[in-house]
Amino acid sequence: MFAGLDDIDWESLEHAYGSAGEVPRWIRGLVDPDPAIRETSLDAMYGAVHHQGDIYDSTVAAVPFLIEALTTPGLPGRDAIAQLLADVADVAEWPDEAELDDEGTIEMRRQAVRAHALAVAAAPALTALADDPDPAVRAAAPKLLVAIDAATPGLFVSLLGTEDNAEARMGLFDALGSLELDADEVGHLLDLVRSAPASTGLAALIAVARSDPQRTPLDGVPELIDRAYAEEGPTAEAGGFQTDTLIGSLRVMREEMEAGRRAPHCSRMVEDLTDALGPRVAERIAIVTPLLASPHDDLAGDALWAANKLIQAWRGDYHETVSRIAPFFERSRQLAGRAGSMLRHWGPVAAPAAETVARRLAHIDGRPWRDGLPEWTVRYSNDPPGLHPYVEILAGLGDDRALPMLLASLRFPRRPKDTGYLLARYPEHAARITAELVPVLPLLADGDREPLEWYAFQTALRAFGPAAAPAVPRLLASPLTAWSAATLGRIGPAAAEALPLLRVAAKSDDPRLAVAAAGALWRIDRFPGALALVTARLDGPAGGAAFEEIAVMGPAAAPAGPLVATYLDAPAPTPAALALWRLTGETDRVALPLTTAWHADPMTRPKIAEAATGPLADALRPLFRAELTAERRFNVSPHSWSSAQVPEDEQLLELCRAHG
Repeated sequence: MFAGLDDIDWESLEHAYGSAGEVPRWIRGLVDPDPAIRETSLDAMYGAVHHQGDIYDSTVAAVPFLIEALTTPGLPGRDAIAQLLADVADVAEWPDEAELDDEGTIEMRRQAVRAHALAVAAAPALTALADDPDPAVRAAAPKLLVAIDAATPGLFVSLLGTEDNAEARMGLFDALGSLELDADEVGHLLDLVRSAPASTGLAALIAVARSDPQRTPLDGVPELIDRAYAEEGPTAEAGGFQTDTLIGSLRVMREEMEAGRRAPHCSRMVEDLTDALGPRVAERIAIVTPLLASPHDDLAGDALWAANKLIQAWRGDYHETVSRIAPFFERSRQLAGRAGSMLRHWGPVAAPAAETVARRLAHIDGRPWRDGLPEWTVRYSNDPPGLHPYVEILAGLGDDRALPMLLASLRFPRRPKDTGYLLARYPEHAARITAELVPVLPLLADGDREPLEWYAFQTALRAFGPAAAPAVPRLLASPLTAWSAATLGRIGPAAAEALPLLRVAAKSDDPRLAVAAAGALWRIDRFPGALALVTARLDGPAGGAAFEEIAVMGPAAAPAGPLVATYLDAPAPTPAALALWRLTGETDRVALPLTTAWHADPMTRPKIAEAATGPLADALRPLFRAELTAERRFNVSPHSWSSAQVPEDEQLLELCRAHG
């Protein structure tokens, strides 16, 4: 087995963390009789040899041995190897080489093409896996065949006629959803929706939706899903072992979530269908909302996952949906914790659940910690203790009922890191909050790394403006940083005792500190030399902040207008354009660069919408109106996620509505 594996100079090859000398041991471990060794080896292969989708020379060298293991009947772990090889051999997501400008990325793409070619050369042997005696291998094989371009819809449709294993059938349906289907193939799948068992029909409908969401009929879908989840299926069995790996942690988490499900083979199928429907938001809401009221935790929980992904990425009327989620706080600990974890990121969308959350807040015994969550949500996290979701949900709405808990958290020895950000939502209680916040502001020594709570607490002080004046001595007791200088500026004239220190800092070699200090000098006492200090820093890492400070100066900074105007042709013109408009009021001159930036970089939209008033708002009104008709949230990215993306998008919509 693995003849020639040790003949390769693996030490001279590389993976994500350096020399690939361990790779032969991991390859052998993939087929070890001990499942713990297999899992550890698989985790190492994904973590180093195929790290975050990257392809190295060691990845290419490993492919022939993965193929050998996969095509050797009877070996354990072949289904996981099939999934790994499918991920390695899939080049569909790699851009064309002409679109890349980084030599490292270009070389990695070439390695990916080599890995793909090796797998394609083995297509006859790999295609035979679709008829393998092991149903787990048959379930994984379709994805691999798609990755190596050895699949056709006709092949998978014909296999559906003979496949009697539920997991393997799901693999075929998943693969069909990634292919372009013709009318006959879609018709065949829709026939299954009407005639096959509910779980099979639901899987067929998901395949159609993934191929063409607009052609997917949705009549009676909630009832179909309800029947599918009521089916009896093979019991989900726990692995019976644990490994200190990410893959192992995810497996155990999945096992715990699937324990007690009526139909484990239907797990997360609500989400699979609604995700595939994309912009059909109203129809997705109509599917998910009634399912949330299911008395069965497995179905209601899956509907909650689907609702969360819908709300996170798409705009819509979610009042009824959230109203159906509110009763989750009265259900099982797992459902309540899951609902809380999600709603705390929804900002104003969570409002229909506020009364229920407020009632539940009384049951957490005065402890604002995140101990109301199911164990699996915190077991695999290295984050410090956070606030209880009930507190975060209400604070996200600016609800006064969360404030006592937020203030109580300030007196704990391990303060939740987000407390300051949430306190910033209560400017009407600024004096009370500042009085309790000042004694716990961290004191920094020279060279200390600024802790997260340092930024969070100062975010609150900035929101409070002059009311935060009692915090000034505490801020000055620590070395001045760019962050604290900017905070002193936001406090305004009440921070006058900081002026001598700020004058020194405004000439600092640190451009960020210099700009923040110069801006603070202007905000506190209109220091006449602030403009020259700031304009000297327009180029470099503090340029964006410099333009913002110039904008605050408004017409008083008009002499800098010609200089600011030279930056309108910069790749990111928004800060310069907004500053120039505040200086001169020249709407015609800035409307075009702002319109270009609005379309080219959606993340600029909130700043533009917030800054636009009067004639500029009139000139940009078509942008605001178009934004209100868009279905997708402006800040959604396929490669990243932010806990603030829903509140930020809802704020943008509010700004656009205010502009008419």
